[in-house]
Amino acid sequence: MVWHDATRIPQHTPTHVATWRYLPPILSVLALGVSPPGTHTGFMSLHAQLFKFFLWICQRFLIKADDPARVARLGTQVTDLMQRINKMAKHSSHSHFKIQHVEVEVIHNHRPDAQAQEMLLFLHGGGFSFGSPANYRHFLSRLCQRAQIAQAWVPDYCLVPEKPFPAGLEDVVLVWKEMIQRHDPAHIVLGGDSAGGNLSLALCMACKQQGLPMPKRVYLSSPWLDITLAIDDTRPEISDAFLGRDELKARQWIKAMFADPYATTHDRSNPLMSPVLGDLRGLPPIYVQVAEDELFMPDSLLLMRRARELSLDCHVDVWKGMFHDFPIFVPRMKEANAAVIAAATWLKDGAVQRPTYYRDNIRQLHSPLN
Repeated sequence: MVWHDATRIPQHTPTHVATWRYLPPILSVLALGVSPPGTHTGFMSLHAQLFKFFLWICQRFLIKADDPARVARLGTQVTDLMQRINKMAKHSSHSHFKIQHVEVEVIHNHRPDAQAQEMLLFLHGGGFSFGSPANYRHFLSRLCQRAQIAQAWVPDYCLVPEKPFPAGLEDVVLVWKEMIQRHDPAHIVLGGDSAGGNLSLALCMACKQQGLPMPKRVYLSSPWLDITLAIDDTRPEISDAFLGRDELKARQWIKAMFADPYATTHDRSNPLMSPVLGDLRGLPPIYVQVAEDELFMPDSLLLMRRARELSLDCHVDVWKGMFHDFPIFVPRMKEANAAVIAAATWLKDGAVQRPTYYRDNIRQLHSPLN
């Protein structure tokens, strides 16, 4: 196999053609099989390096797009491509039903150790503009089996630009109300990644406002918790593995492509839109996994700082060398497999247990401190 230099694109070749021609060899390697077990050596696994390279290639043309609708289409193409090379875990299936206008996909765990009363509501990511429940079947089927959760509900909430804030959150609240009618909230856990992590915490804020029961505990992967994209003197400088080293340019692009279409004219400090800026008192216990090299990492640090001020039960794992939303790359990446095991332990038992062989690569933050 001949590997081309992806940094050298002939001037006469259209950018999108030159970019996509590198994907088949990369995806062929990624599709070879599950990343093998083994002792962590201090370096990224081969699959992690390949996925990171794949994301870097996508970034080369994605960040050049200046139209939110085009970005949403490209994001859908990438996530659908990843979906095709990942299959659901054995002994699992999926079905669908509707709650008024909202389609809900249900992931069923058929393993004999599944606890029939345990439920998960999971909110998918995609910058509020793309993504679907189908993109998460491989991830959620494995997460549910590890956590012995019988079912995961994944609402196909409405997206921008057709339906900006608060439409997506209203869909999520609608599904939550139906879920707690059918199941005991004491046996429901909540999860979400990226923009879905935002909606997960925003759902908790909405439950506070409306006097609704909250989930037992919350799991967030690379959550985007502050739509204002504010910068202060306490936050570290970020070189995003996907969006590039120019942080200001990356933040401006995120604002134009995702934040602006989602927020429109609404106050972006609204806790239903930027939940980390709201009153966090009374929220359920929270566990966060985030990469060191991603634009939204400071949001998780701000969540931890706020949690410590209020002595809330909150735990944040910052993974070195990883990239945005890396746990969804299970089962082909050892780091993702380890992260899913830790997330499942949290959802099942409320315990934070980091994998021993990655412990040196995880910055572990806790609240309360004592």
